[in-house]
Amino acid sequence: MQFGGLLTMVMLTLMLVLCVPRRSKHHAGFGCGRWLMAAGTLLVAVQFALQHIGGFRHMGVSQAVLWNLLFFLPAGVLINIAVLYIQRRGNVSRRGWLWGGAACGLNTLILVTTLLVDGIPMAEESAPLRRAEYASAVLFLVIQCYYLQMHLKEYRRLQQAVDEFYDHERRDLLGWMARSVILLGMMALMVPLAIFFQGVPLKVFSMFFFFVIAYCVISFYRYGISEDMVRVEESEDADGEEVTTNCEKKKEDADTLDDDVKLHVEEAMKQWKKSGAYREHNLTLSSVAHQMNIPQKQLRLWLRQSAYGKLATLVTTLRIEEAKSMLAGHPEWTIDYVADHCGFNSREYFHQVFLEKTGTTPAKYQAGAGD
Repeated sequence: MQFGGLLTMVMLTLMLVLCVPRRSKHHAGFGCGRWLMAAGTLLVAVQFALQHIGGFRHMGVSQAVLWNLLFFLPAGVLINIAVLYIQRRGNVSRRGWLWGGAACGLNTLILVTTLLVDGIPMAEESAPLRRAEYASAVLFLVIQCYYLQMHLKEYRRLQQAVDEFYDHERRDLLGWMARSVILLGMMALMVPLAIFFQGVPLKVFSMFFFFVIAYCVISFYRYGISEDMVRVEESEDADGEEVTTNCEKKKEDADTLDDDVKLHVEEAMKQWKKSGAYREHNLTLSSVAHQMNIPQKQLRLWLRQSAYGKLATLVTTLRIEEAKSMLAGHPEWTIDYVADHCGFNSREYFHQVFLEKTGTTPAKYQAGAGD
C-alpha cells in the first residue's frame, strides 16, 4: 500500500512540476499554487517512502502514526493554501500562512519533543507518544477546518460572480472546486481517526485518501490550464470586487443606485427588451451592458435590487415568454427551432427551464395551444 501511494504521489508531483509554463506565467495564482501543491504531494510521497523503507506499520500503530502526522499536516497546509492561491488569484493573506505555519511548528514540537523525552525505542509502543499523537490529530482537524471555511467562503464568492455574469447557469466552471472542498472536508474529519486503524479499515481509508488527493490535484491542474479559469476571472472583474490580502471585498461602487441613475437604467432596459437582443446566444453582463450603453456596474446593481436578482433570471424570463408566444402562434415550428431562435443553447436546457417556469413541457404547451 505504501509503495502504491508513493508512485501515485510521485506521478501527481511530476504532473504539477511539468505543467505548461506559459499558462503559469499569465496566471500568478495558478503559477504559485501549483508549486505549493507539488510540494504538498511530494511531502506525502516522502512519508510513504519512509513508511515503506522503515516498515513502521509492522512495528506498531504509534510508530506509523508518528510519521503520518509529521508529514500529513504540513502537506495538508500546502495543498489548502494552493487552492486559496487559485481562488484569490494569488492574494493570500499572511494570516492564512501564519496559522498554517504555526500549526506545522506546533505539530512537530509536540511529536519530536515527546519522542526525545520519552526515551522509548521506536520499535516499542509508547503511551506518552500515543497521547501526543492524539493531540496532533486534533490539531490536524482544527487547521483543516480553518482552511475549509475559507475555501467555502471563496467558492461562494466566485460562484456568485459567475451566476451574475452569464445568461445561464455555469456550474461546470467551478463544480470541481465544490467537490474538492467537500472531499477535503470529509478527509479532514476522517484522518484523525483513520490513521489509528489497522488491517482492512486502514486499506479502505487509504484508497479513499489516494482518490481524494488525486481528484483534487488533477482537477486543480485541469482548471489551471483550461479557459475556465479565464472565464471565472472575467466574471470576477465584471463583479467590480477586488480580493485583498485580508480576504475582504472592496466595492468600487455604492450598494444602492441613485434615483436618477435607476431611472436611466430602467429606461435603457425597456429599450433593450424592445430590441429583442435577449434572444442572442451566450449573453454576458458585459455584453448586455454594452448593448444598453450603460456601465455594467450599474446594470449589476439594478439587477440585484430588482425582482430578477441576476442576469440569467432576467434573460430566461424574457426568453420563456418569447418561446410561449412562438409555440402558441406557430404550432408548425419545431421545439429545436424555437429554442434556438429564443437564445437557448440546447433543447435540453430549454426543456428544463421551460418546465421550471411553466410547469409543463414545450411540446405539451404547444399541443395545448393548438387545441
